[in-house]
Amino acid sequence: MIKRTLGTTDMAISAVGIGAFGIGGWMWGEQDDADSSRAIAAALAEGVNWIDSAPIYGSGRADQVVAAAVRDLPASQRPLIFTKFGHHLVDGKRISRGHRGQVIADCEYNLRAFAAERLDLFQLHWPTPDPISETAAACGELLKAGKIRAIGLCNASLVELEAWRATGVPVQSVQNAYSVFKTEAEREVLPWCAEHQVAFLAYSPLQRGMLFGSWTADKRFPPGDHRAERADFRGARLRRFLEAVGEIKAIAEEDGLSCAELAIGCLMCCEGMTACIVGARNADQGAFLGRLGMAVTARQLSAVDALCARLQHDLAGIVET
Repeated sequence: MIKRTLGTTDMAISAVGIGAFGIGGWMWGEQDDADSSRAIAAALAEGVNWIDSAPIYGSGRADQVVAAAVRDLPASQRPLIFTKFGHHLVDGKRISRGHRGQVIADCEYNLRAFAAERLDLFQLHWPTPDPISETAAACGELLKAGKIRAIGLCNASLVELEAWRATGVPVQSVQNAYSVFKTEAEREVLPWCAEHQVAFLAYSPLQRGMLFGSWTADKRFPPGDHRAERADFRGARLRRFLEAVGEIKAIAEEDGLSCAELAIGCLMCCEGMTACIVGARNADQGAFLGRLGMAVTARQLSAVDALCARLQHDLAGIVET
């Protein structure tokens, strides 16, 4: 079982960073660039100090918006930029490649996109069919050349992490999906990160927006929003999830917290956790990010664990449609 330490949120980067996936209008429906810029500004004003992006988000649109939003900031106020490589749309299909040429080309693209001399975190977006040894060696070259500060892996399994570690090329972070509703990372990857002192960055920690706590039973998604295609976001499964969200809200409100604050706080006390990536699509949501990462109590954590166990039991009996 994953170890937990209550009341610990001290780390090198802020507990919450802003994710640029929605900013690019990629898989989340249409998005206004001006709203995205205001979301970034509001998040930074509230203490958020890093932004996670990727070339595939809006086929570069997210990178453009992020770069424009931070371009004129003084160096002391400029957030860290965590970007990715190896995952692109080719003829309408998502393709992952990690051969040396792709790694080098994606690094050069990111340097240009963010007008940077060096990238703060360069992450392999998805596993690829290319040898991990070749991908790692190319990243090692970039690290030695001073073009990147740190290397990360996204959507990585324990086998892939061990294979990378065997190359001798350092890996500083792992970015996988993780929320109180989706806890697969606790089985192997989080313990591995804790053991090897590798940072863990959780994406979708609010279950793709569900744990903001604002959805109602009639929730619908706009055209182009990928959630409409997923069984967890419609019908009986969505209704059961929303019941669980209501329970979390009730627990949180007893101590003056929001649903999102409690959901993020429960994750942050898990051994191996470093930070959460949360999306924001307007200034209000951006400002809200700075209030996440609250410490939780043993009572709150126990109550959330119990209701999530009941949720998983019930979901097992609901057939996906």
